[in-house]
Amino acid sequence: MPPRSALITTGAALAAVALAATACTSSGSNSSAPQQSSHPAMSHSAMSSSSPMSGMSSSSGGASGDTTATAAATLRAGLDTLLREHVDLTAFAVQTAVADGLSSPNTAQALKVVNQNTLALGKAIGSVYGAAAQKQFDKIWTAHIGFFVNYTKGLATHDQALVNKSQKQLAGYKKEFSAFVASATKLPAAAVAADLQGHIQTLEAAIKAIVTKSPSAGAAVQMAAMHMDGTAEVLAKGIASDKHLAGNPEGQASGLRAALTGLLIQHVAQTTQLVQTAVETGLTSSQTAASVKALDQNTVDLGTAIGSLYGKSAQTEFLKIWRAHIGFFVTYTKGLATKNQAMVSKAQKQLAGYKTDFAKFMASATGLPAAAVATDLQGHIATLEAAIKAIVTKSPDAAAMTAIAETHMAGTAAVLAKGIAAQKHLK
Repeated sequence: MPPRSALITTGAALAAVALAATACTSSGSNSSAPQQSSHPAMSHSAMSSSSPMSGMSSSSGGASGDTTATAAATLRAGLDTLLREHVDLTAFAVQTAVADGLSSPNTAQALKVVNQNTLALGKAIGSVYGAAAQKQFDKIWTAHIGFFVNYTKGLATHDQALVNKSQKQLAGYKKEFSAFVASATKLPAAAVAADLQGHIQTLEAAIKAIVTKSPSAGAAVQMAAMHMDGTAEVLAKGIASDKHLAGNPEGQASGLRAALTGLLIQHVAQTTQLVQTAVETGLTSSQTAASVKALDQNTVDLGTAIGSLYGKSAQTEFLKIWRAHIGFFVTYTKGLATKNQAMVSKAQKQLAGYKTDFAKFMASATGLPAAAVATDLQGHIATLEAAIKAIVTKSPDAAAMTAIAETHMAGTAAVLAKGIAAQKHLK
């Protein structure tokens, strides 16, 4: 499997709202298309960073004046991506366990990917606070994942004593991790504990919905992931202040990058959640229908974000193109599930057309080169196709493929944010 970047980009609390605020305070008309300008090609290699805090030094102001790549913005970006993925990959592992069994090889591989996310978060902490802090973080964070595993087992086996035990353990984790974060960042321990309680509650709700095969599972996963956006913002603010990092983690440019990444990562997460649900419960089940609705909510949020920046007509055009490409992925999934190669080929041809249409749309709006946007979209198509195929065929690589597809979108958001921030003169 290709190596996953440790920390890349972002996601923000209430992403569409953050983008709307950015648009309202930026200069220029929202409805007019900008002139074409020169930007770096959006290749996967250009969008990834091999180090959790790549480019993050107290004197760094961002590459070539890029306000979305300051030390503080990069910190928020990286934390947010990994915290969102912690939730999404945990949910993926739980859904795998429900479908294939707690002791299946696929579940073991899915949990391995969750652990890789933990190691990446630990490296991020270590890059700022040193090896001792990294070791302590790894210990506490790994333990809390184990408590969520116990919670899942308790629900799945109707063992209320195990459920109660895990909830008590998670309460202990909240206290211990709050003290750890407070000592490192100087953030108030009580405030950190309150935020961690939100994480525990939203992820417990998502896990319970998945285990009980509730139609609310997709929406619950999305809510738990969105909660982590706010966590990342608060942590980034505390760390940036403590370490005197350049840039503003709460600024317009940082918020734009965060918002775009949160929404684009969740597009992949909700798509794969939908495919998992369809494989497990059927294409016409009530659970699948609800997952489709949760995915479309992500699309609506993305459309609102685009509209806040470029106006109603751009929002309408975005929704048309974006919804169509989701339909093409659904056709691709159906083709794989029914072993209909003609349908698979048709979907791939349709996705190639989407790549051209959406590249032109984004180029006209952001000023990024259409060819570069198309190249990046090919990466999105290829990585999400691979993830869908792995899920449909029940490959042990499914979780890892999903993580790669999510990470690719984080890079996409970083480049889009750079182009938009430069165009709108965001700070």
